[in-house]
Amino acid sequence: MIHSLSVMVSVRYWQDFQDTLANVMKVNIYVLDAEGRPFSRFSRPPEICCNMNREKRIVHESCSAFYRTTLQEGTRKRLVICPYGVSMWIYQLGTYAQNIGYVVVTPEKRPEPVNREDEMVQQVKADDVYRAINVVLTALLEKNLLGFQRLELDSIYEISRLIASTVELDKVLDLITNALVIIYQADMCFVGLRNGEKITVVQCKGEYGHLLVGREWPLFQPLMERIFFGSEPSRLSLEELRTLTGVPELTVPGQSEIVVFPLITALGIVGLLGMVMPAPPNEDGTKNLQIYANFAAVALGNAGLVARLEREASNDVLTGLLNRRALYVALAAEMERTLRYNYPLSVIFLDLDDFKPYNDTYGHLAGDIVLQKTAEIIRNCIRSTDVACRYGGEEFVVILPGSDSNHALVVAERIRASLEGYGFPHRGITASIGVASLQEGDSVDSLIRRADAACYEAKKRGRNRVSVSGAG
Repeated sequence: MIHSLSVMVSVRYWQDFQDTLANVMKVNIYVLDAEGRPFSRFSRPPEICCNMNREKRIVHESCSAFYRTTLQEGTRKRLVICPYGVSMWIYQLGTYAQNIGYVVVTPEKRPEPVNREDEMVQQVKADDVYRAINVVLTALLEKNLLGFQRLELDSIYEISRLIASTVELDKVLDLITNALVIIYQADMCFVGLRNGEKITVVQCKGEYGHLLVGREWPLFQPLMERIFFGSEPSRLSLEELRTLTGVPELTVPGQSEIVVFPLITALGIVGLLGMVMPAPPNEDGTKNLQIYANFAAVALGNAGLVARLEREASNDVLTGLLNRRALYVALAAEMERTLRYNYPLSVIFLDLDDFKPYNDTYGHLAGDIVLQKTAEIIRNCIRSTDVACRYGGEEFVVILPGSDSNHALVVAERIRASLEGYGFPHRGITASIGVASLQEGDSVDSLIRRADAACYEAKKRGRNRVSVSGAG
């Protein structure tokens, strides 16, 4: 708890909120009260002092002395270097007339080499973190002392700035829910995202959050229509909320207010934002929440678009498998892990036999169906840890981590037999398959080349067969 003017501010879920900020900004955060006593744990133990804070207190004597001395020297903002060489920004929390504590912001790791650009970036991040933490704590304190709610808007603004600058969907979701739970001391906060004609609850913070995550609600169910087609946020009773699929067992405190905001942008419905609050927000509070919901809708829309573009950039549109560019990235990563942990790695190279005549005779639509079904058959024949890719045209590659040539041969034969036995339209389809296992001195290109050469050998030997690179 933070002690200030004999007032104790109990902040629910503070550590989660602090850790979310640290994750979004890629820094480490530590908060102390006005007397320099630890209020929270380090969000991420710095690499350089990983033994410093294994418990909920500072345990290293020299670090404790350093903090005491530094805080006694005062000033509202300082860049200091700890005895272990870690740069840290220390800010006084509260107002000029009232010190309620301190926040310490450090890099996740010590950059090597240290340069001016790194320092400038870290300074900006530290300032952003300080502003967000300071307005939230000050708002909570002012609200408890004097009943002020105007500082909620400042809190909403600072958190919204961070949300708008983040394009990673999981971080956006964490920041949205954790911030609202902290600022409004809510019992629950949940976010549902649109998935086709349904809303899927993807994040929920609160004691009963596990009851909502993963629930799917039809977009055109009566209550959903009321939420999305109303001009104001929807205030729901528990009985109304329980009409949604999977919610009947949900329990909330007796006098709680349930408020749901539709998340809509110019591109359409993004999702919804719901809160279970101990008391209904007044008119100003509702307006502040609506501002936050608007920011959240844009941020979620942007993050969803970026995620979709990244997914499309890595996946073949027709088959849904990884494309050739993503194959090289995935194979390079697997080769690095293989060398580090010394386990085998194999690659399958598959080429459909006589596919061009099939395509020319029966049309490209029929050919597309063959390619899609081939991708499905490959997926069904491999493990979840294996990686299937469309190399180009009628060629496919499968990465088999942890598999030697014998196991890869079994998998390749399984794929070959499944293709041969499937009833494709017009006529049967077979494949020639090559297998290659990683050898000392292999590169990504050389490993794929050897698998391709083995596939070519299978074609020369009559097609519809498997050949292993280097086999006699």
